[in-house]
Amino acid sequence: MADTKKIVLIEDDRASSRLMATFLEKNGYHVFESHEARFGIELTLKEKPDLLIADILLPDMKGSDAVKELKMSATGKDLKVLFLTSLLNKKAGPETLTNLTVEGLQYPALAKPFKADKLIEVIDNLIGEGKN
Repeated sequence: MADTKKIVLIEDDRASSRLMATFLEKNGYHVFESHEARFGIELTLKEKPDLLIADILLPDMKGSDAVKELKMSATGKDLKVLFLTSLLNKKAGPETLTNLTVEGLQYPALAKPFKADKLIEVIDNLIGEGKN
């Protein structure tokens, strides 16, 4: 399992989270799920994933605030991040990759709902395929 890329997924909708995690695991990634930002931060610091995928709207804090907090730590400073959110402009379709700015840094973002193959394409471009 050492060669399998790790992803921490912070998504408060449990059904969406499970569906996404199952899909990512079938594509060779090892996924750690969190349904709130605080636990997602702890999980990220513990597991040191290759990628953090975070929703923006979470019950305990914004996903962007979680990323700010992680970027202040030694573990999180080089962390790759992908945001998934329904907050993007309604014109952004399921194939549109855009950028969100957090503390002056740009992060890729996909609008929800997104197409599964687009998600894999973006992840593969960010960190490579699930298994080396």
